[in-house]
Amino acid sequence: MNTRMRNPIFGFLISVLLLIVFSVPTYAADTTYVGETPSGIPYDRLEQEIDSYVNSHIGKSTPGAAIVVTKGDKVIFSKGYGYANIEKKTAVDPANTVFAYGSINKAFVWTSVMQLVEAGKMKLDQDIRAYFPEEFAKKLRYDKPITMLDIMSHTAGYEQHPLSTFTPSAENLTSLEETLLSSQPQQIYEPGKVIAYSNFATALAGLAVEKVSGESFSDYEMNHILRPLGMNRSSGHPMLGDHPDLQETEAIGYAVKEEGGFEARAHFYVPLYPAGAMEGTAEDLARFVMALNVPDSPLFTRPETVQSMLSRSYTPNEEILSNAHGFWEYRAEPHVVGHSGNVKGFSGNFAVVPDEQLGIVVLTNTEIEQKLTSGIINLLVQYKTKAPEIKVPAADLSPSGKLAGYYVQSGGTYTTYHELINYLGLIKVKAKGEHDLTLSVMGLSGVLKQISPNVYKFDKSDDPRFERLAPILYAEISNGQVVRLSKGIATDILPIKGSRSIPALICYLVLAAIAVLFFILAPLVMSMRWLIRKRKGSPSASAAHRLLTAAIVCGTILTVHILYLLANALINENVTVGQMNFGVALNWVLAILVGMLIALSFVKGKHQPESKWIKRVRIGVGVLYSGFALLLANWHFFHFIP
Repeated sequence: MNTRMRNPIFGFLISVLLLIVFSVPTYAADTTYVGETPSGIPYDRLEQEIDSYVNSHIGKSTPGAAIVVTKGDKVIFSKGYGYANIEKKTAVDPANTVFAYGSINKAFVWTSVMQLVEAGKMKLDQDIRAYFPEEFAKKLRYDKPITMLDIMSHTAGYEQHPLSTFTPSAENLTSLEETLLSSQPQQIYEPGKVIAYSNFATALAGLAVEKVSGESFSDYEMNHILRPLGMNRSSGHPMLGDHPDLQETEAIGYAVKEEGGFEARAHFYVPLYPAGAMEGTAEDLARFVMALNVPDSPLFTRPETVQSMLSRSYTPNEEILSNAHGFWEYRAEPHVVGHSGNVKGFSGNFAVVPDEQLGIVVLTNTEIEQKLTSGIINLLVQYKTKAPEIKVPAADLSPSGKLAGYYVQSGGTYTTYHELINYLGLIKVKAKGEHDLTLSVMGLSGVLKQISPNVYKFDKSDDPRFERLAPILYAEISNGQVVRLSKGIATDILPIKGSRSIPALICYLVLAAIAVLFFILAPLVMSMRWLIRKRKGSPSASAAHRLLTAAIVCGTILTVHILYLLANALINENVTVGQMNFGVALNWVLAILVGMLIALSFVKGKHQPESKWIKRVRIGVGVLYSGFALLLANWHFFHFIP
């Protein structure tokens, strides 16, 4: 074959290979399918519309993605885009590429619970303490029962445990019951009152499934959901113990670099595995979605069970979309529910439109990805043009001035020194005119317009991310006081008050700044004074002065250690409870040592001649340290983590 003949053929083959690499369809859109999506896209244009949208983001927001659309019990679109492995140039295949599902796993927990409810073995309104040992109940703060409905709506009242959701080694994994009892967070809200997203509570529901069924949760999941649906390329086992072959086709998870491009994420494990350890393919997840859409679902014996599961079970206000037995309600017409997932290196989302038997699955191999995981679902279920809103007379609206102030998110840690992190991202709310609001957080700002009494809807912002942050808010008012601002999903926004009010926070900040500056700079000043005294041949300092110097040095060590703990809490994902408690113990030792040295310095100073300046310095150090120690205690730096 001559060269001129080979080059065109070679070029053609390369172009075909590139097409295969960047777009691997298993099913094309069924062009014979009539009708259109809820957003108005004709089904015979489904592939063109999805391709156009995905191609503008693939390689930018994520290296790879798999998208599947179902109608009834049929897959009408299935396609892979980009790379599952950038280095090896492995194409994404929706039938074979294995992604981490993340919190999508929670939908399988709720399905398991509803199966047991249907079988008469569980009740949604039963106190969950009936399923667990007394050791669990002793750690609850409120006597009010926690029900399975509370867990499903994330209103069980738990704070986040400071321990990372992930662990780098399988050696750190224990049984689900042991993991839950050893890392039980504090219950800081009354059940049913505040939405605070909880992986712990979800895993607790998984343990309830274990106790009632007599099977481990991963076995129950496999035997009653995955295997019956033919999900043969999925596993909920925390180590893929029931499906080790899936490791051969796992996608590499990535994070987006600040300078652009992607960096691979290390492999991880999820100790609270029912909350987010599941892995599988996009087409397997589509089988689950189809089972939720068909009237004769193989998951349940009665059609009304799945209908009930996908209907609203909780909302803070009837005008706010919220929760359907653990599934989140999405902003669309007709009624749409689903669940997203995000873990290290992976993001995903799925949506179910029961009235149209439509299902959508989007999986990507990049963490915190939203351009596709949210964008594709919005593309298919949200109307392009907004329906005209019914205007409520201004006289019927509530004055927004009472909402002005600062807020924090409910879904944080508030009983350990990690509480401080929540206040690094305060949410500022200001009244705009008589009835509207301006909300600002972490550099984002937007306007929310009151559409009915105490219900505020996103109006405008310079940053498109703001609408995802606060699409709608309901202001719950009780006895003239703001209880919470709720968007109905994941986490509420709570007003700061009392010892965490803005005046108090300013006082804390001033005291902390003075103490940190003093204990960082004082050793330098003392060293310089010591060198000067040594050169001049001055007599050595008194015992009282040496004790005070030792106290200041120990105070410096304590200050540096506090800063280290905070930095570690912010950036170290692999710190253990043992390491955190060692830090707390060291705080105790250093704090007591500083106090004792200052006290001894006062005692010695009474019996030795000293200048007034030295006495004033000692008093100043004593007062400053006392305030600093009280500040540390107030922010839980002496509180051991259970």
